[in-house]
Amino acid sequence: MATADDTPFLHIRNLRVWYGTADSAPVVRIDELALFRGQFLGLAGESGAGKTTAGLTVLGLTRHAGARVTGSIRLAGEELVSAPERRLRRLRGTTMALIPQNPAAAFHPVLPVGVTVLRALRLHGCTRAEARRRAATALERVGLPADHLSRLPHQLSGGQLQRVAIALASALRTRLLLADEPTSALDVTVQAEICALLAELRDTHGTAVLFISHDLALLAGLCDRIAVLHQGRVIEDRPAADLVAAPWADCTRRLLAAVPRLGIPAAPGPGEGRDEEAAGA
Repeated sequence: MATADDTPFLHIRNLRVWYGTADSAPVVRIDELALFRGQFLGLAGESGAGKTTAGLTVLGLTRHAGARVTGSIRLAGEELVSAPERRLRRLRGTTMALIPQNPAAAFHPVLPVGVTVLRALRLHGCTRAEARRRAATALERVGLPADHLSRLPHQLSGGQLQRVAIALASALRTRLLLADEPTSALDVTVQAEICALLAELRDTHGTAVLFISHDLALLAGLCDRIAVLHQGRVIEDRPAADLVAAPWADCTRRLLAAVPRLGIPAAPGPGEGRDEEAAGA
């Protein structure tokens, strides 16, 4: 929901992101996108629409891949596009963080996950004792015993690794969370649990969440608003319920049509099956 002064916590304007030569078309062309504190904003779109690129640009990570970025990304009033890398490193963690699609990629494969968690907390000012206390408390909050910090990434399931990543964001009290398809590799039960944990993070810390997904059904049940990207442009940005009930764009309708449906036929009423058999005879 919006803050009292109606000022966006994350405000993107005239954003353009290019790869390749100077005459290539931008892969992201967002004229305006706003996310308020304590709000879930879904960023939807087909594969290749620019969803992940937009999210990584907010974090300042596309510059490491050689991207050129123009426009404005303001986070709590601070401009990120022109911010030096040293400042962005300070912001990643306590102010903004990423929950990736593949949680194993966020952890060193041969180090216990706790090493990554504790290092992040120490880098952001926690003492050794405070880092251990916060990590254990956050892990318990997401339903994992503290001893999971001593396990290697391959010893945890995908859902458990996502819980550890969310626990780290909670321990750091992250104010903006970019969740990039965080449930796509999980079964539906674990998916619901992860979404509930993200909602709890919002409710506990007022965290704003930019949730990137192609799954409109998931976004509709979780987000306050949904913005739909097509070829890097925002073609719809509306309250989630309104967008799902009456989509404006063909791209949005295709995403809705792709939502799986069980399609279980209704059981025949009394005599219906016998009538069909007789007709067939």
